[in-house]
Amino acid sequence: MRNLRAVTGWRMVARVLYVVLASFGGLLLSTFIVYGSSAVKMTYEADRMIGSAESLANAALGCGGDVDLSHASHTMVDAAGKLRDELDSPKWTIVRDHTSYGNDITAARTMLGAVADLVDGPFADLMGLSTQFSGFSMDDKTVDLSALLEIPGILANAHAVIGNEVNQLGSLAEPTIPAVANLVTSGRTMLESVDGLLAQYDDLVNLIPQLLGANGKRTYLVAIYNPAELRSGGGMVGNIAAVTADAGKVEIGDFVVTSSFEYGTQPLDDENKVEGAVFGDQVYRYPQTTTVNPNFQRAAVTLKNLWAAQKGNEGVDVSGVFALDPVFMQSLIGATGNVTLSDGKVLDGTNAVPFFLSDLYTAHPDFQDQDQYTNESSKRIMSSVFSNVGASTASGVLRAIRSSSADGHFKVWMEQTNELEALVQTQVLSPNAAGMLPDDPLNPTAGIYLTEAVASKLDWYLQVETSVTKTCGSTFASAGTSLSDLVKAKPRSTMMSAISQKTLGDEYTVQFTLRNTMTEEQAQTLPTFVTGETNSGTMQPRLFLMAPAGGEITSIAYESGDFVANGIVSGHQFINLRLTDGVKPESEVTVAFTVRAREDATAPLNVVTTPVINANGIYTGTNGQADDQCGTDVPDAQQDQRYGSGALDPSDLATAAPGDSATPTPSFAPEDQNSADTSGSALDSLDAFRGSMSCPVNLKSLVKA
Repeated sequence: MRNLRAVTGWRMVARVLYVVLASFGGLLLSTFIVYGSSAVKMTYEADRMIGSAESLANAALGCGGDVDLSHASHTMVDAAGKLRDELDSPKWTIVRDHTSYGNDITAARTMLGAVADLVDGPFADLMGLSTQFSGFSMDDKTVDLSALLEIPGILANAHAVIGNEVNQLGSLAEPTIPAVANLVTSGRTMLESVDGLLAQYDDLVNLIPQLLGANGKRTYLVAIYNPAELRSGGGMVGNIAAVTADAGKVEIGDFVVTSSFEYGTQPLDDENKVEGAVFGDQVYRYPQTTTVNPNFQRAAVTLKNLWAAQKGNEGVDVSGVFALDPVFMQSLIGATGNVTLSDGKVLDGTNAVPFFLSDLYTAHPDFQDQDQYTNESSKRIMSSVFSNVGASTASGVLRAIRSSSADGHFKVWMEQTNELEALVQTQVLSPNAAGMLPDDPLNPTAGIYLTEAVASKLDWYLQVETSVTKTCGSTFASAGTSLSDLVKAKPRSTMMSAISQKTLGDEYTVQFTLRNTMTEEQAQTLPTFVTGETNSGTMQPRLFLMAPAGGEITSIAYESGDFVANGIVSGHQFINLRLTDGVKPESEVTVAFTVRAREDATAPLNVVTTPVINANGIYTGTNGQADDQCGTDVPDAQQDQRYGSGALDPSDLATAAPGDSATPTPSFAPEDQNSADTSGSALDSLDAFRGSMSCPVNLKSLVKA
């Protein structure tokens, strides 16, 4: 933000100065004794101002070079002030009052004053803040961000200064020189654009002091997910660290292995009782399996309740929970620079995921060694990220946070939901950061959430495939004898009395295949920490199938499984299915089920899955693709003729599960998990500006253009 203001200001004023000085060429030559030294001084100071701004711009855009930001900024402030003082001198007032260039002199003075006010004010204040950061220390795990508490005041001042300068530029008389007139107009437009860009960050900036504990100490939990051992919400919760913020001083605690926790023995709140009936008591007993619940807003509450129950944490109020996985860490490393680990391993923006989900376990098969190594590596990564966040990397870091939250690799729960809403409104975070269940009945989305029951790291070898086919004709597929050629079993009904068939519309058959790509040889040679201690290499996935909002899963077919539960959680029907024979190495298993969307659904059925991460990439579902050859020839049409139709409000389902809506949730809707993040934001504006510049930046050529 500060660099955008600076670049806008110096370019606007410097171009005016060059035009004015060039236009005054004849006048200056004829009166050299009076004006010669002044013109030389102004040209010198203009060059200083432009040169320092060029250094700052190159540093901001990451164009390389050893730039002393403090020296460059002070040079810019000094040069701008001297230029303003010289142009305000009586000799130039005479030129203004007694030549046809009076309006041009006034325009140059006004525009130079605008730059000086911005440089002396908000820009200098921001540069002053940058010198106050103490940096991140691996030894005491602290970072002093107290300077950020001043940002709301600086931003408010910037708005005031820019507004005043825009008004002054708007009141100027028409300059004589056309180029100056054009620059006045474009300068005002640029300042208005900058003010609008800053306004997009107002909510976030005003929230910073609160988040950093300006009103009292805050505690946050950072949870690391491991997708190599899947849970519905993304992965096993392997490590947790407590982060405290007090008056801007942030302390990052040690990452603690969740297996060292004292496990729960009973539900931690009323909602756990409802969740446990479908997901099993694992959802509240063990921190590793809190994410069996795919609704992160609930999983985070259960996790923080378990943490607060540990010895030494009693009475500590948790203000927020942040969950991240190796995909998020890889994106941060890519934005801030490579990290060298203690054994010489270099992580970059391409290899961190396979390292943490696969290579790590073969290189460090001993659990204690692995635990020590990962904790040490986490500190190195955090130190590198904190140390390398700066003007040239800020945009990339914010982009990494935004895209990771959109794809489900970075999730946030805040005790005060308005704080999360503000982060989403600013579009620093995607709405998907909340990890809420898809709840739009008009755009029906079913879920296939996976949980690995075997203590292992087998899911790096898992591949999945999903197909969706709309039922045509006069008969529902659920009433037939087979749902799929790949499943040699009759479907069983899963319809619930709480859901009226009159409220349901089109039927779809979902076919889901799990494929274990681990070879028999790997199952025998890889560490048991990877393959599991019994039935080496055999996956034991639990499938939690979720109906779309207002819809229903009406039947399911599987060859070998245990139908554990069929109930309602968070307003959705969930089925808990355990594949009793598992998925053996070099084999695959298919499950099929039928889904009916709500009567008034306007889009085909979409299916989202737990993100499945492997060497081929990341799989998250069907992205709305469905085979529809029906037209109007569907069984629901005939059912409606016989029995009529209606529409069930999703809130009706919530009332079917007492105590299932006590946790406050943010007031925004999630985005489509398996579609690209294309939303516009202030980040896009910054990226567009950055893209218009080339490295190294040559400001003098831009000024003279």
